[in-house]
Amino acid sequence: MKSINPESIFVNEHIRLKPPAKEYNSTLYNVIKFNQDYFSQFMAWPKYVTNEADTANFLDNCLVGHRKDLTKTYVILLDDNPIGILSFNQIDKTNKTAYIGYWLDSRLQGKGIMTQAINALTRYYAEKRIIKRFVIKCSVNNNKSNQVANRCGFSYEGTLKQAEYLNGIYHDQNIYALISSYL
Repeated sequence: MKSINPESIFVNEHIRLKPPAKEYNSTLYNVIKFNQDYFSQFMAWPKYVTNEADTANFLDNCLVGHRKDLTKTYVILLDDNPIGILSFNQIDKTNKTAYIGYWLDSRLQGKGIMTQAINALTRYYAEKRIIKRFVIKCSVNNNKSNQVANRCGFSYEGTLKQAEYLNGIYHDQNIYALISSYL
């Protein structure tokens, strides 16, 4: 995989994707705390965020992975305010496949922000011929995430049975993929 570390990815005049930085710690921590119960319905990690240092450590780790091309994490900025995260949580370099994860402040959902951000991210990495296959896995019960995958043009590939253990229950996951025509 080519090494590429863009300073930012332009989404539109209001939305940019920027690599993680310490300047976002406090605001992102506050977004996570506000949304903790909501996020915990679909992700395991929110309950472990107990202070701003947890968010700072997470962003530091993401930046290391980002610079080494092991993962790619971007802070979603709306008019320069951090409102969420969009990332390649895992990159399979051999097969040029990236597994996408994301979260967005619930107060800003339903405005097309995540759809536009994912479209910009996938277009950027596809046009640079870095990633061929983009994958989203999400709980079958996470309607908003399933809708985002569909709106972004991902194809449903199947359901993984009891693939995610969350809040003491095994959940089925839908798997979606977008295949780039650039490679």
